[in-house]
Amino acid sequence: MAVKNFKFVSPKEALPKGQERSMKVKITGLLFISLWFALLSPAYAEPEPGYFTQLGRTFTRGVKNIVSFPWEIPLTVKEYDGKTNGNSRAIRDMAGVVDGTFRSLTRLGCGLWDVVFAFVPGDQDDLPLKPQTLF
Repeated sequence: MAVKNFKFVSPKEALPKGQERSMKVKITGLLFISLWFALLSPAYAEPEPGYFTQLGRTFTRGVKNIVSFPWEIPLTVKEYDGKTNGNSRAIRDMAGVVDGTFRSLTRLGCGLWDVVFAFVPGDQDDLPLKPQTLF
């Protein structure tokens, strides 16, 4: 099979008139954006902490939460007592005791979890506690 009437065409001749400049602008813009992301992406990548650093953070957070879990009840009662939502102070304080008890059990459980699983390699997810520790 033979090819007849084959002619090499330059890029300028292949594009319709007026599009060659827009193609250059597009390619230049694409290269600029690619270079920009390639140069800046390492700056935003945070290096992973080492095993012992992560172990220390997780274990310390767990011990702090185990030690401080009883203080969650009075702190929650104080928080509820400061609200003025139309309820009497006795109802607000009882609600604070109930919620504080649940929060303290959550803090104790999360603290125990951190202490037990601190030795497992890998990034430990943050706890659902606000704040992470009381002190």
